[in-house]
Amino acid sequence: MNDTVTSERWRRAQASEQQYWDGLDVAELLRICAEKPAFLKHLDAATLAALFDDREVLEIGCGPLGVGLASFYPGKAAIRRFVKVEPLPRIAVSATGAAREPWAAPLVDWVAGLADEGEYVQMPGEALDFEARFDTVVTYNVLDHVQAPGGILAGAYRALRPGGRILVGVDCLSVVGRLRFEHLTRRCLAGTILVEAHPHTFLPDHVLAMMATAGFAGLSCRGLPGRLRRVAGSGFRPAFLGEKR
Repeated sequence: MNDTVTSERWRRAQASEQQYWDGLDVAELLRICAEKPAFLKHLDAATLAALFDDREVLEIGCGPLGVGLASFYPGKAAIRRFVKVEPLPRIAVSATGAAREPWAAPLVDWVAGLADEGEYVQMPGEALDFEARFDTVVTYNVLDHVQAPGGILAGAYRALRPGGRILVGVDCLSVVGRLRFEHLTRRCLAGTILVEAHPHTFLPDHVLAMMATAGFAGLSCRGLPGRLRRVAGSGFRPAFLGEKR
């Protein structure tokens, strides 16, 4: 599959992403903070420890709040180094709509603390220039929003040391759901954030194929739903794992 969109299409995707973050409210902030720990539950304790404990971790696409998936790992104090890459300019959670609700102050303060963890680098993931610098790369809820998912994964591969691991979380659609989105939703809801912010849609096999093309071996997928949902059900976000050998 051709996984690269034009620069103009990606510009529209980024503009929609910015619109989404500019409109962030308390309910959406709570949803974001709840979904990441839920995603990590796809992985057992041993797998999480192998990914994060005493590791130098690069997270590609942490969102402009700067809150990465790694910040929700219960043993995150064991992470040796944490670098976060994001194309959008940094936004302080205190400057979002979520901060306008006085009762949400404890949540806003907690998220601000998470945002301060690690090093924030503003650049597109396709522009990564790290060479064998990290033990683990994480990319969560990113590949369907970027210009070139394959380019992101290729950069992740280069950034890893031999033996390093990648963790990918990305929304996947069922076979029927993807057909509906590509041929109906894109037409009926053209111009909306839902459509503009998602230049790509995937089936699980697409993600595994892109990871293999980037060079990753030992591929596996955790958290896949049953066959019926994969064929005709609602979307899902499994965890894909790979290794640089």
